[in-house]
Amino acid sequence: MFYVSKVSLPFFFLAILDLLYSLAVKSLQLDPKIVWITAVFGFVAHTIMSAMYQIVPNSQGRPLRPIWLSYVVFALSLFSSFLFYLFQTLYASLVYAFASLLFAINILLSIKNWQPITVKFIGLGTLYLLFASFFLLLSELGFLPLALAVHSLTLGFMLNVVVGVELAWIPMLYMEPLNIVLSRRLFYLSLFYLPLFLLSFYLLDYRLISIASLLVLAFSGYFLYILYSMFSKRRMPKEIPLVVRYFILALIMLPFGLLLGSIMAGEGIVSFLLPLHFDLLVYGFTGTTIMGGLAHLYPRIVYNWKFSGATGVSLSDLLREDALKRIILLIPFSLAWMLFADAYGGFLSYMSSLPYMLLWLYFAWAVLLRGMFYKPTN
Repeated sequence: MFYVSKVSLPFFFLAILDLLYSLAVKSLQLDPKIVWITAVFGFVAHTIMSAMYQIVPNSQGRPLRPIWLSYVVFALSLFSSFLFYLFQTLYASLVYAFASLLFAINILLSIKNWQPITVKFIGLGTLYLLFASFFLLLSELGFLPLALAVHSLTLGFMLNVVVGVELAWIPMLYMEPLNIVLSRRLFYLSLFYLPLFLLSFYLLDYRLISIASLLVLAFSGYFLYILYSMFSKRRMPKEIPLVVRYFILALIMLPFGLLLGSIMAGEGIVSFLLPLHFDLLVYGFTGTTIMGGLAHLYPRIVYNWKFSGATGVSLSDLLREDALKRIILLIPFSLAWMLFADAYGGFLSYMSSLPYMLLWLYFAWAVLLRGMFYKPTN
């Protein structure tokens, strides 16, 4: 990579702090709204924003423009997170909307070549981040439902960016070509289904939400088909890279979480199934995807920043691959416990997040802290 985004590194740490705070509030049963906001608008959004600050300039072959604006965005994002931690959601939402506006300007000014399918998805996701941040502010003012803001960010920003990036990374890591025609159709499908789905949340018609959620399932199913068609082309057996295994594990959770949401909306069983829907899609699908993405991107940023001219240092030195292999085996168990404890309720719900939180602390030690504080032996 020719460009190294130094602002991405503190952004990653802020995102992990957001995640741990959401899990702590979830365990203490304090305020579900703060759990949703700090997990979705904090952990999810801040991780993807930090990754985009690295991915976009390198995809364009030109530096971020202007660079100083990215530090302003980080400062405002940090401030908004701490306001959310203090339960000052209205003021935090106002700061967050301003930070998102500056982020969108920063990213869109840095893009000149819109031809790659990944860039199209990233650009579309950036617009939805802007919508989601203003929807969040309007929800705090009582004009819009919070569910509209949350789903605008998760499906509009998060899913579009994740799909776009994985359409570039998985073929590269697996060394198989991508079907460009199918990928373009997937992008056009995203333009069609998402406004209809979000409209159903604006109307808060659960029957309509259930029907519209079938479009989300169709989109995710088509994405899975594209990936399957790529994997099926390989005639000779080939080991799947560890990062891709994280992505595959996350994608297995995606349809189950979406289907649960569709059933929940159709039957109106909101209070019982909502935590499980959230667990599967935010902590399950998105959290596992982010683990894989961080394991791939974070060591490369640190290497190019600190060790590009050093001898005897490789990317494998900047993370503990043995720990990553253990973590991917433990993710299903930690999520299964979370789902069971949240479904059972009572005293178990106070401990539902503990194994998952410990797993993320282990991941942070194996990747984030390992890369940041690594010192060559020579």
